[in-house]
Amino acid sequence: MIAAFADDLRLAWRGLRAQPTFLATAVLTLALGIGALAAIFTVYDAVLLKPLPFAHGDRLVSVTREQPPYRGSDSPVPQFDEWRERSTAAFDAFGAYAPETMNLAGDGDALRLASYKVTPGFWDVFARPLALGRAWGDDEERHNVRVVVLGDALWRTRFGAAADIVGRDVVLNGDAYRVVGVAQAAFRFPADAQAWMPTYAPGHAQSRRDMSFLRVVARLRDGVTATQARDVLRGVTDWQAATFPDTDAGLSAAVEPLQDAIGAKLRTPLQMLLAASALVLLIACANLANLMLARAQDRHAELALRRALGAGQRRLARQLVAEALVVTALGVFAGLALAWPATAALAQLDPGLLPGYTAPSLDLRVVAVTGLVAGTTMLAFALVPAWRAAAADPALALRGLSRGQAGTRGAARARRVLVAAELALALTLLAGAGLLVDSLRRLGGVDTGVDARQVLTAQFSIPTRVLQPGEDLDAWAGQAMSALGPRLTAIEERLRAIGGVDAVSLSFGLPASGIASWSSAFEVVGDPAGRQPAVQYRFVSTDYFRTFGIPVEAGRAFDALDGTRALLPTELLVNRAFATRFLGGGDAIGREIRTFGDAPIPVVGVVGDVRQAGLEREAQPELYFPLAKAIKGEIAIALKVRGDALAFAGPLREAMREVAPDAPVYAVRTLDTVIGSTLALRRFNASLMAVFAGVALTLAAVGLYGVVAYTVGRRRREIGLRQALGADARAIHRLVLRSGLAMLLPGIAFGVVGALLVGRLVASQLYGVGSADPRVLAGVVAVLAVVALAACLVPTWRAARVAPLEALRDE
Repeated sequence: MIAAFADDLRLAWRGLRAQPTFLATAVLTLALGIGALAAIFTVYDAVLLKPLPFAHGDRLVSVTREQPPYRGSDSPVPQFDEWRERSTAAFDAFGAYAPETMNLAGDGDALRLASYKVTPGFWDVFARPLALGRAWGDDEERHNVRVVVLGDALWRTRFGAAADIVGRDVVLNGDAYRVVGVAQAAFRFPADAQAWMPTYAPGHAQSRRDMSFLRVVARLRDGVTATQARDVLRGVTDWQAATFPDTDAGLSAAVEPLQDAIGAKLRTPLQMLLAASALVLLIACANLANLMLARAQDRHAELALRRALGAGQRRLARQLVAEALVVTALGVFAGLALAWPATAALAQLDPGLLPGYTAPSLDLRVVAVTGLVAGTTMLAFALVPAWRAAAADPALALRGLSRGQAGTRGAARARRVLVAAELALALTLLAGAGLLVDSLRRLGGVDTGVDARQVLTAQFSIPTRVLQPGEDLDAWAGQAMSALGPRLTAIEERLRAIGGVDAVSLSFGLPASGIASWSSAFEVVGDPAGRQPAVQYRFVSTDYFRTFGIPVEAGRAFDALDGTRALLPTELLVNRAFATRFLGGGDAIGREIRTFGDAPIPVVGVVGDVRQAGLEREAQPELYFPLAKAIKGEIAIALKVRGDALAFAGPLREAMREVAPDAPVYAVRTLDTVIGSTLALRRFNASLMAVFAGVALTLAAVGLYGVVAYTVGRRRREIGLRQALGADARAIHRLVLRSGLAMLLPGIAFGVVGALLVGRLVASQLYGVGSADPRVLAGVVAVLAVVALAACLVPTWRAARVAPLEALRDE
């Protein structure tokens, strides 16, 4: 049996080589579908399916605070400690981390590090992934011992992979830190981490129940599920809510596998793109089935004659299936060859979108899955045509009537059905792409609340002193402000001196950047509702609102004296959303708010709303404080300039080198680019859907052209006879176009149904456009109709030019 099938494959290859045009067309058609599927599945596999490269990766979970109206939030130190201490029945290890920008001084220029403060338990969660040295324990954490673990890449690039690095001191933010370890080369968590140091949280004055900054990870005990762990934590959070109602009312904790948490942002988009690529493969297979039907019909006489000579239907069908398998194998090989650069292009389209723990690669699993899907789909399309073609009537063949036998009507009907299905699937993908593109267009027109024109932005970090355990918070804050304030003033003055700069802003974070700022609870003096949930805090310089074109709607903006009169703020601004929600929408000036302490702070101004969390989200209530109250040196720069903003990148860097050589400048971009980056995922989705829709439309148009051209070729005698009897070119056009419309109209009808379904599937990805938007639907139907009619024009034009005598001479 195996030997016989091997002979079938050899004969199939020999027959296909004899028709190189058919072979090339078939392989290219299938390769497009397989390449699309393989590229997307490679990314999907890397992000969502492959296990994380950590020890016990299947037992690692993310634990987040759920407290309406906030979900997936960071946790304060006391909550974290109570979770860790009271849930040992469910967890082997419990840890936390928080981002901390550090500047590494020493040999060469100061280097900004993506570093993280982590608790001792963090290393236990990941089974202590250290190549050299050790981590640290609770004692070093409590006593503020300055130790650091270096990432492998940093150790190699900055320290030349020195074997004696453990025990050496490095200067971070102006303080000496003792290197106690180097992480394993494969360990990177979070993905951008270059160094880790203690949180120094125990005993710190900032470790309050209303200050949330820890991101929690844990390792489940063997045999414990995430659901069971959530039930254990529910008992802890219920106790916390009852014991600390002022801060923990309504508190719960979500437990999610770490891999799911990492890929959460990309799960729905990648599933959508995977489904789209599968539709492209279906269209490619339908197109190929059409090619095989046409080829089989051309070989009808040959197959009928072979049956007359004794070949059985099963034997002939097996031969045709062998041809399909050869084409499939070549198509898979060519598709994977296309997928290789396509996967690399996807990874580079927006590298920040992918988590980075497992790089997308065409490994054996991707090849196996892609080959299996492609082979199964292709065989499903090939079996029926092969069986029908193998059923050729030998009696008709022997009478020489194979060319006109009635059996070809079934094959013609099958080809029309396949093309109609291709058109329907293409319309479905066009509708999905149209909805996403229109949604992206609408988001691009959203008023962010800022004027992003001619604004250059950058980030820098000035070292600040670490709060010591047991140290008085007010004393530490006063010293931090005293040290940081003059440096920020000097930086601001130097940047203003750059020619062509109209305004300079320094702030914690940039507006409309999609990045959250500090948050804490507050209370409006005189409001019976009492203490309110956390609200966003923003620390800004005096020219912040002028730089970004944010209007001051009532009162005034900050001046040079604001923030300098006392340790705690003595004035603040609110945005319109805050005034509407918490101050009754009336005159907010003079109203008082308690935030940092018991002293009420008066509102001196109301400013316009800004969509800080993303263009698709409405502006949220915010409080603005003078930058003079800053106690951390992670600052954003914005320059409002005359002319091309990027032309000021060099002068900006030069100015910063002069006034703050220990503060590396990074992320130098225009504000337009910063805001545009919040749409990166949507742009990624819309771009790929548009590409898939374009490929699908092309394949469907080629399929329609092929069937119409084949039909015209089979009806040459009929067309010639009609012309001989007086039919003009218009009549011939109508005749041929009618056959095209017989496929186009059902395709549109079923495609509209598919478009409505895909609209519901992508509804969560849409903004400002309905899932069944009639304008988008009409547009994509028009595009499909125009392309389909264009695909019919060439064979129609050729049919009208057929000379009657030439056509009548055809046998």
